[in-house]
Parts: sequence; C-alpha cells; structure tokens
Amino acid sequence: IGKTTWLELIAKGKAEGVTLNPLAKIGYYRQDFNNFNFENTALQCLEDASGGSATHQEIRATAGAFLLKGNIVKQQVKTLSEGQKALLSLACLCLEAPSILIMDEPTNHVNFRHLPAVANAVKNFKGAVLLVSHDSHFVQDVGIDKVVDMGFELKGRGESQAAA
Repeated sequence: IGKTTWLELIAKGKAEGVTLNPLAKIGYYRQDFNNFNFENTALQCLEDASGGSATHQEIRATAGAFLLKGNIVKQQVKTLSEGQKALLSLACLCLEAPSILIMDEPTNHVNFRHLPAVANAVKNFKGAVLLVSHDSHFVQDVGIDKVVDMGFELKGRGESQAAA
C-alpha cells in the first residue's frame, strides 16, 4: 500500500500490526483537504473543529497563529489557496486538541515563508506525532527522532520516509 493509504488505515484504527489506545483522540492532517466542507467559511471550519470548547477570541488567535487573519477567515474554503487550506487544516487540528497527530506531507502546498508556523505547531504539540514527509529539513527541524524508511523511491524526490 502507499503512504497515504497506510496513514489512513492507522487513523481509522485498521492498520495491520499497529495498535493505538482506543481512548486516544487522533488528529489527521490530510494533504488533499477532503476533510473540509468547501462551501463553509474558514471561520466555520475553525468553529466546528473547536467543538464549542473555544471562544471566538481563541479561535481568531489560533487562526492568526497560522497566518489566517482579517478577511481570510470569512472566505469560503473553496476560494482559499492550497497553502491557506493547509494552514487552516493545521489550525483546525490545534483546536481539536488530539492526543496523536498523524500528518500526510504537511509541507506540501505550504509557502516557504509559512513553514515556520507549521514547524512550530508540530514542535509545540504535546502528544505523539506520526508524519510522512519528503522534506528531511522539516523532519529534522521539528525534532522527529525515529525514522522508518518505507523503501519507496520516487523519481526526482529522493527517499520517502515515515517519521514518528
């Protein structure tokens, strides 16, 4: 199976040989953003992610930490750039407060100027992190200490790695 399929199986608790605590809350960062209702505004997505546990001010502060400021949060998801969708996805994960973070290529679609916001979110996450990335600098920057070489080789992109 491919890396994305493998992560999806883990997130659903169906990956052979992988056991997660059934009480663990999983936050899954999808690189295709299919977790969003593209008709909703970014703010609606953030409010839904908080599950009513965050104030409007906390939601706006979280959005701002991911460079989603001003009128950007009033835009429908379908009008956001791919980079803005990536940042929105990460902001939503922060509001969901999972205990395990599963990330599928978190640096794809993200402008190099916005990578520090992504890296800080991962570095400051208090739970376990499982991520797939082709960006070895990002993996090193966020302090991932265990790497699994899945044996994939993609033309022009180097080795694929799963890291935890």
